[in-house]
Amino acid sequence: MRVLKNTPPGLLPFSFESGRFHVRRAIFTSALVVGLITSLAALAADPITGTIEAHKVVIGEKGEEQFAPANEVHPQDVIEYRLTYANQGAEVVHNMSITDPVPDGCQYVEKTAKKPGAGVVEFSVDGGKSFHAWPVKITKKTADGKDVTVDATSDMVTHIRWTLNGDLKPKGEVTFAYRAKVK
Repeated sequence: MRVLKNTPPGLLPFSFESGRFHVRRAIFTSALVVGLITSLAALAADPITGTIEAHKVVIGEKGEEQFAPANEVHPQDVIEYRLTYANQGAEVVHNMSITDPVPDGCQYVEKTAKKPGAGVVEFSVDGGKSFHAWPVKITKKTADGKDVTVDATSDMVTHIRWTLNGDLKPKGEVTFAYRAKVK
């Protein structure tokens, strides 16, 4: 299990070697930008710390799901990302939001981003410019040039945002998770 603390933003460094899809050691340092914390209280006092874990989902001998280190992944592998945030401050943080980009080279697995107990989960299909509940509606042109509204597909998701509708107490923590398939 790889745990990254206070992960800096960056790009997802993939490499292709010997026909196999390898993930460099730093993939998860840059794959998951520590979420954007939009609570003004959190930004003012900076009491929020975060850790990110990435686990490869594998099927055991008896058909049960297990987790393996995600140091090396291949196309079609499923990775579970777990983002845990803790309030290290002395004050309550209200209505905290965390935004995480789906890593380049991966596709969000539908219905795997669970809403926090008292909160919402929303999705962006436009690079994080706007967020909507699932299914996200998009406008497409038909062959005759008419606009029609259709549901976005999971491969269109670029970012996921969780918002707590409530408080994160001092020394409290919350974990968000979702899965993505390697393309």
